[in-house]
Amino acid sequence: MGRTIITPPDEPVSADGIKPGGWWHDGDGRKIICDLCPRACALAPDQRGFCFVRQNLDGRVVLTTYGRSTGFCIDPIEKKPLNHFYPGTAVLSFGTAGCNLGCKFCQNWSISKSRQVESLSEAALPEAIALAAREHQCKSVAFTYNDPIIWAEYAIDTARACRDQGIRTVAVTSGYISPEARTSFYRDIDAANVDLKAFTEEFYQKLTAGHIEPVRDTLRWLVHETDVWVEITNLVIPGANDSDDELRRMCDWIVEELGRDVPVHFSAFHPDFRMTDRPPTPPETLHRAHQLAREAGIRYVYTGNIQDPGRQSTYCSECGNLLMERFGYQIGRYAMTEDRCGYCGATIAGRFSSEPGTWGSRRQPVRIAAYAGRRPGATSKVRNVERSRLSSEEDRPSRSEDGKRHQNSGEPRMASKDTSSSDQVVHSEKPKLTKEQESQVFRAAGGRVVSAVANRPGASLAGILGDSADQPLLGAFVSLKRSGQLRSCCGFMGQAVPLSQAIEHAAYRAAKEDPRFPPISPTELEHLDMEVWLLWGLCPVEAKGEDRAKAVKIGRHGLQIALGNRRGLLLPGVAVEHKMDEVAFLEAVCRKAGLPLQAWKDDNVTLSTFDGYAIEGKLADAATLDPSSPKVAGPDEHQVAALADFCRQNLIAICQGAVPTLYMHDGFDGGVQGAVVTVKLPGSQESINCSRVNIRPEMPLQATLLDLLKTAASALQARRISPDALRTVSVGLTVLWDPAMHGTLAEPSLDGIQPRHRAVLAVDQGKWSLAYHAKESPEKSLARAAENGRFVAPDQVSVFTLEVSSTENQVTVSNVPQLQTGPEVRRPAVAGQFYPGTAAEIRAALDDYLNEKVEKEPWAAAIVPHAGWIYSGRLAARVLNRIQIPDRVIVFAPKHNRVGADWAVAPHRAWSIPSGEVRSDPDLAARLAEGVDLLELDAAAHIPEHSIEVQLPILARLAPSARVVGIALHGGGLEAVQKSAEQLAAVLSELPKLPLLVVSTDMNHYADEATTRRVDRMALDALESLDPARLYETVRQNRISMCGVLPAVLVMETLKRLGRLNRIESVGYTTSAEASGDSSRVVGYAGALLA
Repeated sequence: MGRTIITPPDEPVSADGIKPGGWWHDGDGRKIICDLCPRACALAPDQRGFCFVRQNLDGRVVLTTYGRSTGFCIDPIEKKPLNHFYPGTAVLSFGTAGCNLGCKFCQNWSISKSRQVESLSEAALPEAIALAAREHQCKSVAFTYNDPIIWAEYAIDTARACRDQGIRTVAVTSGYISPEARTSFYRDIDAANVDLKAFTEEFYQKLTAGHIEPVRDTLRWLVHETDVWVEITNLVIPGANDSDDELRRMCDWIVEELGRDVPVHFSAFHPDFRMTDRPPTPPETLHRAHQLAREAGIRYVYTGNIQDPGRQSTYCSECGNLLMERFGYQIGRYAMTEDRCGYCGATIAGRFSSEPGTWGSRRQPVRIAAYAGRRPGATSKVRNVERSRLSSEEDRPSRSEDGKRHQNSGEPRMASKDTSSSDQVVHSEKPKLTKEQESQVFRAAGGRVVSAVANRPGASLAGILGDSADQPLLGAFVSLKRSGQLRSCCGFMGQAVPLSQAIEHAAYRAAKEDPRFPPISPTELEHLDMEVWLLWGLCPVEAKGEDRAKAVKIGRHGLQIALGNRRGLLLPGVAVEHKMDEVAFLEAVCRKAGLPLQAWKDDNVTLSTFDGYAIEGKLADAATLDPSSPKVAGPDEHQVAALADFCRQNLIAICQGAVPTLYMHDGFDGGVQGAVVTVKLPGSQESINCSRVNIRPEMPLQATLLDLLKTAASALQARRISPDALRTVSVGLTVLWDPAMHGTLAEPSLDGIQPRHRAVLAVDQGKWSLAYHAKESPEKSLARAAENGRFVAPDQVSVFTLEVSSTENQVTVSNVPQLQTGPEVRRPAVAGQFYPGTAAEIRAALDDYLNEKVEKEPWAAAIVPHAGWIYSGRLAARVLNRIQIPDRVIVFAPKHNRVGADWAVAPHRAWSIPSGEVRSDPDLAARLAEGVDLLELDAAAHIPEHSIEVQLPILARLAPSARVVGIALHGGGLEAVQKSAEQLAAVLSELPKLPLLVVSTDMNHYADEATTRRVDRMALDALESLDPARLYETVRQNRISMCGVLPAVLVMETLKRLGRLNRIESVGYTTSAEASGDSSRVVGYAGALLA
């Protein structure tokens, strides 16, 4: 009789994280069946399951990631999201690798799809996790980032260890677990957020490679047969699960099967992993889902991943009063007494303490290694300097009953708006360090950076720092730069900690975790400079409104700003380095937080100053750089060759309609930054390159290869390759990893690069170009990458190199789209949105706008706004109505999208608008593209662009026979614009008559009315000086969001060279507040004439 194992064997975990597992039985032959989840993977010897972390090893299932984690971080519990489980408290979060679903939209795919389990950054046994949570005063520990179901043995042991320490546990999960396993899994878990991904079987099959019924069954069981507190999250994906019908059916099911008291969170989707073909979820969709859920009778409904305080706060289901006001993850107004409404006494479903937590929206990484081997009760130098007593109150589970009320005397309690700082120890004194101790700090930080890059534990910082190790500090940051360019800057502030802990966190994070950059490569260490910032004296700014600027001292203060879950921090050196005054510094920290630039004046925004100073020098002076340090793991040439052959077999299978093999079990599958599949056609020099490059986050190699092979197969099928020819196709493979930064395209630093082992990559926002040549200098490879990328602003293009293993001697690829000639007639994109959608409505609007009799003059150029006509159409019409419009017009506009060429001339014969067609001039368009280096004929850039289209009905009314050429511009500095103006002037000077040059631009965006008028006046003063360079510098230095500054400067520089920039006349100025009535967030509009 075959074996059936339910309970995991009581055997120790091995040093490499292998733990004998439960929930399996013998299958046919030598296979065993994993019973943990509904997949029931049949595993041959040494084979791994779909989740990758469970394996048939020596005839039994083992978990291969026990005690191995991707990292630990303290978060607000609301981030899980759990809004009814001890609100406001801190939760220690961690995860491992792998997943038992295959969601194409995965928002954590770099973790869930990881196959390099041996490279997980943290080793932590359950007892150490529980101890860390207790010492950091965390109310709970969350199993998250990837699904804990697949590491059930690790999660169960951790939950038990936490319970022994009085710590609750939370499982953030898909609910995709078998009935046989779920009782053991949830026995010691206190709360769960279950991701109900959609409400159709089709969605689950196609987009998750799973089924919906096991999830619904788990939810029923959790709610009705356990004491686990449950909340549900639904990620709302445009075009996939966002229909009213599906949302309504899901909400009805929740009410009927689970009850009205289960909170539901509708969360915004962001394009990621394999689903980048659609936009983020519009807030309006989440608002609609919220309404449908409330109409269905769900009492507690929330939106997530957007700024929406009204729908993220908690209200009493009986009296409707506000009980918990939330600004992002931060609790404001609080009107509950334990689990009762502070107004009517109704029971609120959930788990609540007598007081809300005060963690706020902070995020604090934790180095769990400091707790390894520690016994509960032992003292630690990494604990917080002061701690409050741990709560010992009993849990009080409560599920309210319909119509049940409880009497409650007294007024409801109110928490302060900013509860995140009430339990902080704010250290107000500068740390007292001697010069020798400062040197020790610098060496400690440098050593930790180097050890982190090498994936080594590193020496004890307490030993290096000596007597200063325990000196309290408000926070610390470590900043790394290469040739003056920022490479990484990370740290934390806001909770007093020992100096050793502050340096440990900051140095490690700077080496590995800055989300803006890839981790530091070992190849970069010798080239880096380092600053170690020590911080103290956090002080809330008490002043109101504009007076807040008076509290800021440039050169002394750093800034921290917070509103809800939006937070920003800038170190004191930022203002000095960038020559900012107080207002510019305040606006910069708003920008860092993703807030409006004037948000610092808002009394609802928490603004604080702090003090700090930097210890700086060369990183190489702080730590010994070992040239034999291990390189970042990647495939060797033999592994790449094997993968290339595997790709070839899969490519042929896909082309023949067969099912490809999803995974090469003995092949390399680590996280990488890029892959190029090169398909060489028989009897031809032509090859097909299918590529993907992503600097951060990394990509799972084999999943990426499968996607690339599908693209290659489509290309082959389009060429109608015969079956015989298909069998002779060869496939090459290039794999890229370990990115290192090398400055910008304008100032690259390429010293020491070995071309045989490193490829060169140029990146400008979402556009990239890669060149690899085993025998070519890196300078030549960079030149080829730059040419292929068609970059217009070299100083804005970042240069990287990547470790490479390839079957090819050279590869040149980019994601820059091919130029498109497009249709002869460009279709309208914004009719009915930015301007009227019918000929009659356009005619009526223009009759109103053009009712003034004016004397027309032959102006050389015009500046007009391009917002919706209700805001700026009247002003644009007034300007153009003043001009004797010649037979040709060129409209220069900013490019508001990332589609197509950066400097794009529309190649169309005509523009279609609801009132007819406006002719273009393809011959003039071609001459412009030929004569100006940066200009390219490209239809794609103009497909969605509104800034030219909104002018067309006005021009058609005023000059029906005029031909209009459109040019959309994105990117480029002053030097590039001036060179282009020289070339443009040369082209225009050869024409028999100068076309009218129209600059389509709005002024400053989204500040309040007073600020908008102030900064717009600065830009208009520069414009009226007739000095294009002054206009450019004024807009850039003062961060004025004038979207068409480049078109304006280009036209002015061109007129200057033609001798036609002699005078300017202002026609008008207004803001969007005139039409909307909202003066808190406006856009400025100006009209002017040039001659």
